Amino acid sequence: MEHKETPAQELGPSELREAAVSGMRWFAAAKVVSEVLQLVAAVALARLISPADFGNAAVAMILLPLAVILTYEGFGSALVQRKLITDGHYEAATLTSVASGFALSLVTFLLAPVLAAPIFGDEVARLIQLASPAFALAGIGAVSRAHLLRRLDFRTSSLIETASLVLGSFSAVGLAAAGMGAEALVLGGVITTAIASLLLVVAAPPSRPRWRSQELAEISRFGSPAAAAGVLYVAISNVDYAVLAARLSATQVGIYWRAFQLGVLYQDKLSGVMMRLAFPLYSRTRDLDEMKRLHERATRVHGAVVVPLLAILIVTAPELVPLVFGDAWRAAVEPTQILAVAGMIAAILTGYPQVMLAAGRPRPLMVFNCCVLVVYGLAVLATASLGLATVAVAVVAVHVAMLAAVYLILFRRVLGFPIGRLVSDLAPAVLGSVAIVAVGLPLAGLLRELDVADPLIVLGAGCTGLLVQALTLHTFFPAVWDDVSSLIRRILPSRPALGSSAPDPTLIG
Repeated sequence: MEHKETPAQELGPSELREAAVSGMRWFAAAKVVSEVLQLVAAVALARLISPADFGNAAVAMILLPLAVILTYEGFGSALVQRKLITDGHYEAATLTSVASGFALSLVTFLLAPVLAAPIFGDEVARLIQLASPAFALAGIGAVSRAHLLRRLDFRTSSLIETASLVLGSFSAVGLAAAGMGAEALVLGGVITTAIASLLLVVAAPPSRPRWRSQELAEISRFGSPAAAAGVLYVAISNVDYAVLAARLSATQVGIYWRAFQLGVLYQDKLSGVMMRLAFPLYSRTRDLDEMKRLHERATRVHGAVVVPLLAILIVTAPELVPLVFGDAWRAAVEPTQILAVAGMIAAILTGYPQVMLAAGRPRPLMVFNCCVLVVYGLAVLATASLGLATVAVAVVAVHVAMLAAVYLILFRRVLGFPIGRLVSDLAPAVLGSVAIVAVGLPLAGLLRELDVADPLIVLGAGCTGLLVQALTLHTFFPAVWDDVSSLIRRILPSRPALGSSAPDPTLIG
């Protein structure tokens, strides 16, 4: 049976620029709203739920991003990446994403007591069962998510993401206030997934599920290695939780979880904007050279914005962590400061999986992620008994190795990116961060000696850090400074008209 072919919208540089800025504007606005509300929820949860309960929930919460990765990357990402698709591709993807989601939920629920309980304990196994519906829920919305991203509908995507995250977070707070501990965290994540899929289906109704063997084979050739690479990426981000949960107490795991969230994952709050835009935009570029230029400029600007914020975190963590989350989390200060270095590297690396996928190279990405997972797991395992600070140092060492390997192997050998980019991408972020730490640490120490209140130390050191970074960019990297300024102007509601002569803000990586 013949199916109507739907070509992907191929965009030129100016069209990519406008799509990028529009997407950035919507995602940035959504992030501001959702992150403020989620921060309120996170502070409430930190004071309602003990570090031990966070530690018990850490392993189960790995399933939440894993559910989206397996269903969307496996069956939806090919719909975004392919130049031509037919109705049959949508039908096959709908059937397989829903069916695989329900199958994974069932298998996870049945195997948790058998596989997880002997390693992590009965409580963690029970929480894994509680999280198991996430696979089925994510599978329902996978093709609808692909519909929106293929047509670059970033407005709807951002609104759905914001609504689901906020409602899920406050559902968790309500459950925690009702006396639930680790269960509140896990159920909040499941609720987030359910709301997102419901809204996705309403916004972009999926096709009728039908078996299409040829189309399924075409989707699987890209989707299978893409899903495997995504699963490995999630495993890399969470293998430390799993190893520590098997070796340390729940309280220690909870303290490490908080430190990793602050030092490494919170930069994803900003990086997530770029990651949401990256794959669909890269997939619409005309050739690999255009993709290289787009990614190079985005990486420099992204690093120059995000990495210095982590330098400020290093300076202010002794006051900031207990001030925001309570004294129960004071032990997370030192590992947070160390892990912030890993977060800096993660910020520079943001978008490398999307580059590989958009270039049609999911298999090298899958192999690379597999190697990183093994190294990461062994590093954490070897240092688990030496204290959380030592584990954090090992995590930083692995991230340094990842940075070198991504630029030397994936970018240079697989895609042909010049190795000189490693220096040019890092320079604005590194120089600014070194200056922030060099100025901020003595300043914070002086304020402590003067017995200044903790909020004023955080405010003073933070504002000084932002000023130092602005001066560094303006003085030594004027092109990056112009790009950052231009991007901010374009995102704000008072941005110039489309026909103005503002600098080119092609900044999405």
